[in-house]
Amino acid sequence: MSPEQSPDEAKNLWRKQPSEETIVTLDNIRDRAEKFQSGIRRRNLREYLAALVVAVVFGSYIWRFPGWMTKTGSVLSVLAALFVAWQLHKRGAAQALPENSGMPLVAFHREELVRQRDALRSVGTWYIGPFLPGCVLLFLGRYFQFHAAHRTLAQDHQVIIMGAVVVASVFGAVWLLNVWAAERLQRKIDQLDGLR
Repeated sequence: MSPEQSPDEAKNLWRKQPSEETIVTLDNIRDRAEKFQSGIRRRNLREYLAALVVAVVFGSYIWRFPGWMTKTGSVLSVLAALFVAWQLHKRGAAQALPENSGMPLVAFHREELVRQRDALRSVGTWYIGPFLPGCVLLFLGRYFQFHAAHRTLAQDHQVIIMGAVVVASVFGAVWLLNVWAAERLQRKIDQLDGLR
């Protein structure tokens, strides 16, 4: 900064400088697409394993806990886990990258970003929603049909209500995290659209 320039003038000069633009090549896009698909495979594997755990745990509840509400809620939870795994595969399975180079790769990556974004945006209907009937019946069954022997009825009801609040909070957090992730994907789509 020269003595006759004010700090504001120096800032303005700095801001007016042309910015260096990152050159995006097809190799960059291929790397991004490969990393994205690899991340999708890892996410789906975790979700499939979680669905298996849910199915096994809630399947055991069918025989372990008394009361038709608890048993029916457990069956519905097992069915929800299987449904979610199927929907995840249908909506969000990772795809193989196209072998040829050029615009088909860019179009493929964009289409995959859009597909995953749409799956994340609709997570309330195909991921959270299927678990709600089973959860409601499980909590109702615990509240009305099955009580913990080591607590008073009032204490057990408080624990059940707190459990329901925690589960509702987890469902809300899952929904919000997926909406946030969908917005991140939208920014990537917009960035990719800027290259065209």
